[in-house]
Amino acid sequence: MKKKSDINALKAIPLGGHGEIGKNAWIFEQNDEIIIVDFGMILPPQDLTGVDLILPSTNYLLENQEKIKGLILTSAHDDFCGGAFYLLEKVKIPKIWGSKLAIQYVKKSLGKKTVLPETEELTSRKQFQIGNNFNITSIQNTSVIPDTYGLFIKTTSGNVLYTGAFKVDQTPYDKVKFDYFAYSEAGEQTVDLLISDSSNVESVGYTQSERFIIKRFNELLDSDSRVIVVTYPNGLHKFQILLDLATKKNRKVCISGEHLNNKIDAAFESGFLKFDKKILIQEKDLEGMDDKDVLVILSGKCGDFLKGLIEIANEQHPSVKLKQKDIVVVSANPPPGTARILAHTVDQLFVQKVQVVGGKGQGVHVSGHSSQEECKFIVTITKPRSFIPSFGEERQMVVYGKHSENMGVNHNDIHILKNGEVVQLRDQVARTAGRISAPSIYYNQAKGLDIDELTMKERQSLSDEGTITIALAVDEDRNVIAGPEILAEACSFAKGKDWRAFCMGTSQFVTQAIADAIKKDQKDLLSLKNIVRDTVNKTVIELVGKRPLINVSIQEIVLVKAKKG
Repeated sequence: MKKKSDINALKAIPLGGHGEIGKNAWIFEQNDEIIIVDFGMILPPQDLTGVDLILPSTNYLLENQEKIKGLILTSAHDDFCGGAFYLLEKVKIPKIWGSKLAIQYVKKSLGKKTVLPETEELTSRKQFQIGNNFNITSIQNTSVIPDTYGLFIKTTSGNVLYTGAFKVDQTPYDKVKFDYFAYSEAGEQTVDLLISDSSNVESVGYTQSERFIIKRFNELLDSDSRVIVVTYPNGLHKFQILLDLATKKNRKVCISGEHLNNKIDAAFESGFLKFDKKILIQEKDLEGMDDKDVLVILSGKCGDFLKGLIEIANEQHPSVKLKQKDIVVVSANPPPGTARILAHTVDQLFVQKVQVVGGKGQGVHVSGHSSQEECKFIVTITKPRSFIPSFGEERQMVVYGKHSENMGVNHNDIHILKNGEVVQLRDQVARTAGRISAPSIYYNQAKGLDIDELTMKERQSLSDEGTITIALAVDEDRNVIAGPEILAEACSFAKGKDWRAFCMGTSQFVTQAIADAIKKDQKDLLSLKNIVRDTVNKTVIELVGKRPLINVSIQEIVLVKAKKG
């Protein structure tokens, strides 16, 4: 039976965003009421075929459906709202509070059969109540995308400050300032638990303003070449800069990529991108245009800039075909673990005599997240009693935690969490308290198919290790009368003399293992299959250190004895 103090405590649980970049989602639960804050997505690794998005699990939410009071979307960034369409398909959400831009984007991403619930827009310093337990104030951020907020969540157990995605841009392109005062005021009212963005904390100093890219793009668009900017769809301030420069220089703009078009349409319709639509052209119009009159903004499937870049480099893009002297601008940081893929792709572009601009020092991209000094700044002005670094990989969360400790947060009050770990805030003190299941969901968008993490791991193992099939026939007494035959599929080691020797040796081991089982009176087919599987598995591990999937087929054949005379 739960203690009364545990029931009254606030539970804060990350469903994603811990140990990974993206898929940010949080649950806050108190007195049988749940609010969900953000529900993002991650683009899958390049070698994960059949998967378009990686999403947070809805298992806990489905189990506690009756407790859910609403969803808050702090940003239209895919890391924070890119999975909202999936959440709304699976879980009944009574109401959404969200930035105007996030709500507009979610409308565009919903399936035909999914109904958008009642919505209410966030604004700077807006105060609102959800259920009986949550009193919330939205706080204006600056970021790579407009209309982005932090949240100050007040409960009877203590106050939580959730920064969402932010950087402190002193000269934002849309002139909407970071709300220093509201964050400081939250610190004065007492922040018992701070949850803050750690994804860029390894970068020293301050993150540059979005205005930093204007000079370089102004130079590039003065050239006589086509300019093709490959990027993520979230950089709406960047797109406003590009559209303004294109208008000034009489270039037409082609937006390539369904996800990118949806994001730009949502920003235009909600008033966060301002341009004359006459500047836009379709992909089919590119062929007849003079190079100096064209700007292409391109992203790949589901907003994956790297897939888009690979497509044009390998001449696989359906509409954008590269020409010599094109300028391809890589205006994004590569996802973790893809630096080598990006370098190879850029090599392919150079082979085609295309000029490539990108990387550090090129002035075509700035981060949308807070650097080290801004991370410290938030801790300074909010003075948290407890701290959870969030939205980052393990090392980034640990680094942010160490900075906060140096700034006076007690070591015992810094919580480096994994997805699903529960922090209880009770009497203004935060402590870890167990864990819920929070596996990733691997989603195929075309089929509307979601695959659980265990199944995905099995698929990856099968892809990496291959399969071995052992086929043999036995008589009624379980003597081997045919085989064993050994077949391999997708096994890189199944080649040459070593493989032939392995097959011969394994056949002898299998035959001997069955003979030994018969002596022990282990004659049922299921037992024999397990014995064969274990024998082959042990032999493969000893030979190559691999664990392929072992299939065993044993056919029983009844022999008819000839009559005498």
